[in-house]
Amino acid sequence: MKAGSGDQGSPPCFLRFPRPVRVVSGAEAELKCVVLGEPPPIVMWEKGGQQLAASERLSFPADGAEHCLLLSVALPTDAGVYVCRARNAAGEAYAAAAVTVLEPPAPEPEPQPAERPLPPPGTGEGAPVFLTGPRSQWVLRGAEVMLTCQVGGLPVPTLYWEKDGMALDEVWDSSHFALEPGRAEGDRGASLALRILAARLPDSGVYVCHARNAHGHAQAGALLQVQQPPESPPQDPDEAPKPVVEPVKCAPKTFWVNEGKHAKFRCYVMGKPEPEIEWHWEGRPLLPDRRRLMYRDRDGGFVLKVLYCQAKDRGLYVCAARNSAGQTLSAVQLHVKEPRLRFSRPLQDVEGREHGIAVLECKVPNSRIPTAWFREDQRLLPCRKYEQIEEGTVRRLIIHRLKADDDGVYLCEMRGRVRTVANVTVKGPILKRLPRKLDVLEGENAVLLVETRDAGVEGRWSRDGEDLPTTCQSSSGHMHALVLPGVTREDAGEVTFSLGNSRTTTLLRVKCVKHNPPGPPVLAEMFKGHKNTVLLTWKPPEPAPETPFIYRLERQEVGSEDWIQCFSIEKAGAVEVPGDCVPSEGDYRFRVCTVSEHGRSPHVVFHGSAHLVPTARLVAGLEDVQVYDGEDAVFSLDLSTIIQGTWFLNGEELKSTEPEGQVEPGALRYRVEHNGLQHRLILQAVKHQDSGALVGFSCPGVQDSAALTIQESPVHILSPQDKVSLTFTTSERVVLTCELSRVDFPASWYKDGQKVEESESLVVKTDGHRHRLILPAAEVQDSGEFECRTEGVSAFFSVTVQDPPVHILDPQEHVFVHAITSECVMLTCEVDREDAPVHWYKDGQEVEESDFMLLEHDGPHHRLVLPAAQPPDGGEFQCVAGDERAYFTVTITDVSSWIVYPSGKVYVAAVRLERVVLTCELCRPWAEVRWTKDGEEVVESPALLLQKEDTIRRLLLPAVQLEDSGEYLCEIDGESASFTVTVTESYQSQESSNNNPELCVLLKKPKTRRLWSRFPSWRRTAGTE
Repeated sequence: MKAGSGDQGSPPCFLRFPRPVRVVSGAEAELKCVVLGEPPPIVMWEKGGQQLAASERLSFPADGAEHCLLLSVALPTDAGVYVCRARNAAGEAYAAAAVTVLEPPAPEPEPQPAERPLPPPGTGEGAPVFLTGPRSQWVLRGAEVMLTCQVGGLPVPTLYWEKDGMALDEVWDSSHFALEPGRAEGDRGASLALRILAARLPDSGVYVCHARNAHGHAQAGALLQVQQPPESPPQDPDEAPKPVVEPVKCAPKTFWVNEGKHAKFRCYVMGKPEPEIEWHWEGRPLLPDRRRLMYRDRDGGFVLKVLYCQAKDRGLYVCAARNSAGQTLSAVQLHVKEPRLRFSRPLQDVEGREHGIAVLECKVPNSRIPTAWFREDQRLLPCRKYEQIEEGTVRRLIIHRLKADDDGVYLCEMRGRVRTVANVTVKGPILKRLPRKLDVLEGENAVLLVETRDAGVEGRWSRDGEDLPTTCQSSSGHMHALVLPGVTREDAGEVTFSLGNSRTTTLLRVKCVKHNPPGPPVLAEMFKGHKNTVLLTWKPPEPAPETPFIYRLERQEVGSEDWIQCFSIEKAGAVEVPGDCVPSEGDYRFRVCTVSEHGRSPHVVFHGSAHLVPTARLVAGLEDVQVYDGEDAVFSLDLSTIIQGTWFLNGEELKSTEPEGQVEPGALRYRVEHNGLQHRLILQAVKHQDSGALVGFSCPGVQDSAALTIQESPVHILSPQDKVSLTFTTSERVVLTCELSRVDFPASWYKDGQKVEESESLVVKTDGHRHRLILPAAEVQDSGEFECRTEGVSAFFSVTVQDPPVHILDPQEHVFVHAITSECVMLTCEVDREDAPVHWYKDGQEVEESDFMLLEHDGPHHRLVLPAAQPPDGGEFQCVAGDERAYFTVTITDVSSWIVYPSGKVYVAAVRLERVVLTCELCRPWAEVRWTKDGEEVVESPALLLQKEDTIRRLLLPAVQLEDSGEYLCEIDGESASFTVTVTESYQSQESSNNNPELCVLLKKPKTRRLWSRFPSWRRTAGTE
């Protein structure tokens, strides 16, 4: 922030900065900020360094100190960083925020008209296709239920039903189930209806219809919920209601839980017919709600879970099970242990309308106690959505722009996990929202339910933005169900139910079912058969794996720790391993294991070892080599296996024990290399007399040879004789010259091994003996290894092109910046070249641009901007340009008090007509204060002057009068400095030996001793200056 002189007012200051916005293309984007200043600043919006002007899509509404940028129809080209710049006579401030415009999902392409109309789905030969699927239903106990489905496909598929993953004949009590097969409409497939006579409460569940034929499998599901009919009121109003459950005859179990924790009760009941379960609390039936969950676990147990237990949840909980043969009860007494430290006033349940606000408020015992807010198990951080306010002991959470997913349980937590809990109910088109997340095992059925305010409305189910098929959706009255039978990992994602502008979302997570790996093979044996082979046998694992599997055979050379795979086979039996399967001669051990899609079995090691020798074959043989005088001659060959061999030169064996050798002193030098399957012999700097030499190679099973021919080079390089290294600066002219022994002999230029191509930036010229490569204006990317290559000889040049050194012009010295919280801090570095790369570092780490730290570049000026600095943003900053650095030390202070001095009350005693100055020092130079006397704001006049200089604020009385006595206050933002001025008619110091008047100043602070100070006549100032 740039500030002007103190008498020009206060520079602009942002009280609320614009926040980054992400919108879909075509939607509305809005940036808001609040900025103050005196005089009121002029606000402009910029993008890409250009000031924005109002248009049909762009407007700049303002309301007092609040300024907005409104994009009515955002386009992808509107994305970028927008800067709000505020300026007045006292200074300038700015803030920035990014707008991201997302592309909307691409519409599905319209089907192209075909020459022939396509047949309806399911009419041709292929996998089953559901023409109509079962519909979810909500019925009362005793009603008749009919679930139907029609499936197409050829051959005609076989249909069957399952309930909760079990076949109907495996259901405990299915005597009232009836299957009614039939044909689909138009005789295009099959249909199978499931009729449930006199539905019972245990009949509730997910019913899945499976269709299978030779081409594949399909399935569709529906939810059935059987509900207890409402009980009729007694005929006699004076008759006492009958108890819901019989009194518990024996003492119930006792269960203690700490306040704020969960309590879980599980009841396992068996009987035939399958019993109906009801949960009761203090004799009254319980219904599921936000904090009371009722469900059946995977083991068949009935579970009641009370979330975030409070004192009001204590009492007797009863699980009542009944069927036609009788009833049974199980009870537990819940006690809630309250903490020592409690909320002075707990949260209360609240309601709010969609798109409105909801306010939760509680009180803590002490204002210094920290608290945290949660929505169920998710901690809420302060933001525009969740506004968190602390006023003394009051803690307040304001939820803005309510939506259906904001409905739920909210908690305020003190230290020690002491909690207070409340329900937030959001009134809107959606009454019962989806859970925050749903975990389902792979292969299980996933069921999602939504209840709407209005009956018969049509909602939209989607996953990750894509509509889900209608065969898995059902609606009945106010209820809407999505049933996904046999989920796979592809079904995982964000599932959303939308109704108009309202929506509720859940995260569907599919967990993989853990399968046991297959068992190991058995009866593994090794037989050493013919020479250089081994026979391995084994039997399949017991029991045999249910899924397809293979056997994996591995080998290990004795003395090594590594096992290497040989091969895989599908059937057990006998396998013969020849010597060709090993890379080198040695003793080998073997092991085998079973592998399937569910993992690998433990290995079974064959007893003993076998000695195997690989048989080498020639894959790529030796070839005759022709080179020029002075060059290296390379002979190489590839074998089929790793094996040692011997090289010969003119019939004389070359020693391979040494990496380099010499045939005889002063004669030809050579180097032998062996890398895996490849063998190489390199004859170094061959001479003309070596021409005709015969090179041979020999190993078990392989012998090969080739000849060496030395060619006379038709040309020689006169200059340069050695490699030349050159260094240039960008834009310099580079000339590489190679002089040959023959005139106009052809030569080619190469850079980094690639032949160069002529262009405006690279010119090749030939002038007699000289061949030149010219770079008219060299660039950094022109650096590299250059070669002038002609017949058998080359000249080499190493060229390095560097940018000219970069110099930092400003700042030349270490800069120290002090700011307070939320101020805008700008660090500026000026270099001598506009195109010079500049990097910023903070505490040794390179800075990455973000919404809280902006990097700007304007010609040679580079800026690092902290739009709203916070204490963690302070540190040591460096601007690095080339080899030079500029240093900045930034200190951000979290201001707790505006007034630096005085810190206590000041008492001033003065004599009439004396000059009195009251001084107050602030922490910031632009802060504005208000002077009052005896509670009324003072008015500046010749007898009372107000002055400000940097951080100093003064009230000056040039000639104090008796009526100027009183209580003076210097006030700013709820703080004040107090001065008590007492004016007397005259005062003569007892210690004065002359008649010169002296000013007596009394400085008095509460609960401190009095201090008298005497000033000479030439210093007529009083107070705190």
